[in-house]
Amino acid sequence: MHRLRNLIPSANYLFAFEAAARRLSFTAAAKELNVSQPAVSKTIRLLEESTGLKLFRRESARLELTPEGQRLYQEVQASFDHLHMVISSLQRKYQKDIVRASFSAVFISLWLLPRLADFKNRYPEIALHIEESPKDYIDLGEEDIDLSARLGNGEWQGLRSWQLCLEETVCVCSPEYLAAHGPIHAPADLLNHRLLHFEEKHRSRIGWREWLEYQGVSSAKLPHDVVFSDNLASMQAAIHGQGISLGWRHLIGSYLESGKLVIPLENSYKAGKSIFLVAPASRQIKSGTEKFRDWILEQMHRELPLNNP
Repeated sequence: MHRLRNLIPSANYLFAFEAAARRLSFTAAAKELNVSQPAVSKTIRLLEESTGLKLFRRESARLELTPEGQRLYQEVQASFDHLHMVISSLQRKYQKDIVRASFSAVFISLWLLPRLADFKNRYPEIALHIEESPKDYIDLGEEDIDLSARLGNGEWQGLRSWQLCLEETVCVCSPEYLAAHGPIHAPADLLNHRLLHFEEKHRSRIGWREWLEYQGVSSAKLPHDVVFSDNLASMQAAIHGQGISLGWRHLIGSYLESGKLVIPLENSYKAGKSIFLVAPASRQIKSGTEKFRDWILEQMHRELPLNNP
């Protein structure tokens, strides 16, 4: 037992004294501590009895500290401040750094999830709150988002940006579909296959019409048998052997490696744009956000270097 308990049997004595001394009112201290005024008065009396000190005196209707009470108040307040600083510091050491990120559903599902265990193994102290964004141009500051991604030239007002990869679109399908319906020798052959389309309301992405015309193929007879509301659904349909989808090269690496997808034709579409990671410029980047950003860039550039032709 600490020897202080011989002088002050209960720490509650000090909390009541600190509140009463700071407010110079037993009534105000009682309200702050959510106890009755007589309870505070009794606690102060017990503290004075246990220490043998006169801590307060009443001058008319006003409560004042005695010189001994003033000295004790200064020491108690300093001790409380020091304990608060120490405990807060220890809490920050063990609290998780929370990073709020927003990406498209297809990026989360096809690229992030297969690799996420590596990040968590490296940085278990960082908590990730990941949101699926249905559109490109969300207000990161208003939505309280720390990190996101955008397609463009890297220059957006109010945002910091880091180039993630060049945009390149290829056609993909499952090995089973290609074995049953292939081979495919030229872009024009795609018109004889089940092409999986997607039309996203709040994103500007190329579709099969633009892709084929880029290859010099007329899209006048382009079939639209299967149309999804987002690219993720068309990619999942391709994985399940339902047809051929457009896919972004930076998203499909692990699926090509695992054999779930193949590229039946090496032709691709390059519009000269890039995907960038972005963060609000109006606030300092947190340590956890920096680590998450650097990890994404490291993973992507290792698999798909920026200087790739």
